[in-house]
Amino acid sequence: MNDLPEVPGLETARVLVVDDNRVNRHLLQALLERGGVTRIDMAEDGNDALARLDAFRPDLILLDLMMPNLDGFEMCRRLRAMPAWKDLPVLVQSSLNRAEDRAKAFAAGATDYVTKPINAVELLARVRIHLQNRALLRDLQRFHERTESELSLARKMQERLMPSPERLAEVEAAAGVGIAAHFAPSSELGGDFWDLRHDAVAPGQGQVQGQGQGRTMLYMVDFSGHGVGAALNTFRLHAICQQMDMSGLTPGEFLSTVNRRLCALLPNGQFATMLAGVVEPAENRFVYASAGSTRPMVWAPGDAEPLLGDSAGLPLGLLASAEYEERSLPLPPGGRLFLYSDGAIEIPVGNDVLDEPGLAALVAERMGETDGGRFLDGLLDRLRAIGPIDDDLTALLLTRKG
Repeated sequence: MNDLPEVPGLETARVLVVDDNRVNRHLLQALLERGGVTRIDMAEDGNDALARLDAFRPDLILLDLMMPNLDGFEMCRRLRAMPAWKDLPVLVQSSLNRAEDRAKAFAAGATDYVTKPINAVELLARVRIHLQNRALLRDLQRFHERTESELSLARKMQERLMPSPERLAEVEAAAGVGIAAHFAPSSELGGDFWDLRHDAVAPGQGQVQGQGQGRTMLYMVDFSGHGVGAALNTFRLHAICQQMDMSGLTPGEFLSTVNRRLCALLPNGQFATMLAGVVEPAENRFVYASAGSTRPMVWAPGDAEPLLGDSAGLPLGLLASAEYEERSLPLPPGGRLFLYSDGAIEIPVGNDVLDEPGLAALVAERMGETDGGRFLDGLLDRLRAIGPIDDDLTALLLTRKG
């Protein structure tokens, strides 16, 4: 018995011995103590054992089957019906040695089974195995809970990188543009990110009566990959953008600057797609540049379907010398701009995916919805009805106030 390997933490383990025979209880207690288990409680039948659970909180039950009042079979069934104890190991020790008795015990919820007369070495070896497994599972559960807590905190931090409702309200009051947004990572963390910057007065421009003042730059990013690695890249990009003075940059210049900095930071094989654009109220247009992003959509009141822009451009992080072409789309007062990550267009449809024309058709169905939040909610419901969304999904609806 002394040749058995040491099990770390065995001295803190709790074992509940359930047997109606007092001699058997004390024999099992002596065996356990010689094996290093010192926290032991004893019960005379199933009812007594169930009553001791919450106070003693055992890590293992040594259970006899044939007992008065409440036998081991019924006690096992009641134990497994309790959520707090459904995973507690139960080692049956019984003089019943028929195959059907074993099967009945396992069906009731027993974890293991040894027959009487007890072999001390075998019994203690099995006790140690179950206590060790119990300790490992507890450690794994604690690790999982800690990881979940840390991921939840990281997700909240990532969400705080994006504009708050208060900030969006400030931009709407200053610039005359309202923005409704949706952000949902495919796992706890994601690689999507968006932000905006409003300049009080755009360079070389004055105020357009009734259309807000200054220039609003909006950008959306989708990093390759998912999870923690992709999320870390969103933090890198946020730091880069916070350090930049964007007031004099065109969208193409902004992308070129971000790209050069990301090329020096991103590990090989990682990249990002990005769209950056400026609402130009004086010219009633949205001027943008794309680094391989999805195609932006715009429409004006009365339009039957959205107009899709061009999204050609090299993704960020691949070539430091890349340059980005600027394009424009009409955005008059009352007009709307819809931006989205590729999670919205990669939903399986038969042997293909939804793609941008398919998404545009869904957008067209809801263009009459005046509330931006309800527009996005309804569109997302339609997307989920089509198929599973397996990627991060960000969607923005910008409305110019008329």
